[in-house]
Amino acid sequence: MGSRQTAGRLKRGDGELTFQQQETDSPILPVPHLERLHAFRPDAVDLVLEQTKIEAEHRRAQNARINGYIFIERIVGQIFGLVIGFGGIAGGVYTSVSGQPVAGAAIATAAIGSLAVAFVVGRKK
Repeated sequence: MGSRQTAGRLKRGDGELTFQQQETDSPILPVPHLERLHAFRPDAVDLVLEQTKIEAEHRRAQNARINGYIFIERIVGQIFGLVIGFGGIAGGVYTSVSGQPVAGAAIATAAIGSLAVAFVVGRKK
């Protein structure tokens, strides 16, 4: 949980202006804000806490769903990489058996080399 606070004061002649700002990634209001809200509207504190609970449950469900999608994306990517690798090697072997060993070696090498480059570049990003 991160929180940033900014405060300032400006004096001009007889007047003074004070400002304060607080930014947080927590779904609940800070305690001083809840105390001020309770001072003039006690029933609103319960509403804020209930809505905070609903939002927190939604965030957790959304986070779990996103993590599941990322896992599926990675597994599917690895399966497709495996299929492409086997396909490249199979094509190279078939070409070699058909009488073109240099072309077969080039096809298999290009397939494996391009997969290696794709995985290395993909990890750096």
